[in-house]
Amino acid sequence: MGLSPALAAQISRHRHGRVPRTLREQQLLALAGDLFAQHGYAGTSMDELARRAGISKPVVYELLGSKEQVYRRCVLQQSEELAAAIAAATAPETDPGHRLEAGVLAFFRFVQAHRRVWEALAGEVSPFADQAAQVRRRQTELATALIADGARALGLELDTTRIEATAHLVNGAVEGLARWWGEHPELSPEQCAGWVVDLVLPGLESMTISRSGTGPSA
Repeated sequence: MGLSPALAAQISRHRHGRVPRTLREQQLLALAGDLFAQHGYAGTSMDELARRAGISKPVVYELLGSKEQVYRRCVLQQSEELAAAIAAATAPETDPGHRLEAGVLAFFRFVQAHRRVWEALAGEVSPFADQAAQVRRRQTELATALIADGARALGLELDTTRIEATAHLVNGAVEGLARWWGEHPELSPEQCAGWVVDLVLPGLESMTISRSGTGPSA
C-alpha cells in the first residue's frame, strides 16, 4: 500500500481544498494502510491520518467515516489488489502446474511488497476477526478456481467438496509459509513459491492418476 508517486503527482496538480473526492479518498486509504501497518488498529489515530493528508479531521470523517470503517475499507482494498495480482499472473498460463506456480509466486511477491500491511491487516485477530476471515475466504475462492480450472484442463472431474477441501489445504499452507517467511527475509518469493509447488503439485497430479485407473482409487 502506501501513497504511490503517480497518485501523489495527481494530487499535487490540484490546489489545496480542490482535490477531487475520489483522489482524496485514495490518498487517505493509502495513508491509513501505512498507519495501521505501523501502529495496529488501536494505535492508529484519525488525527495523525488527517495530519499526514494535510486536511482536517472532520474532512476525513466526511469522506471515509469512522476509524472502523476506514479499517474495513483498507482490508477490502488489500484483498482486491491481491486477487487482481493473482488473476493477472495466472491468466496467460494454460498448463496446470505453471498456473499453480504463477499464482503462488504472485501471492509471495505481493506479501513481499506489502509485508507490514499484509501482517497488520490480514493477520490481525482482534477486533476485526471477520475482516481477516474475509481476506482468507477471498484467497480460498481464488485457489478453488485455479484447482477447478486445472482439473478441467487435465480432463479430470472432481466433486465440489474435494476441490474446496484442497483449496483450503493449499491456502493454509501458503499463508503459513508466508508468515514463517517473515522471519527469513533472506529467502526470495521464487524459492517460497517453488517449495509450495514441489509439495502441492504431486498431490494434484495424483488425483489424475487415481481417476485414470493407473493408480489407487480416490
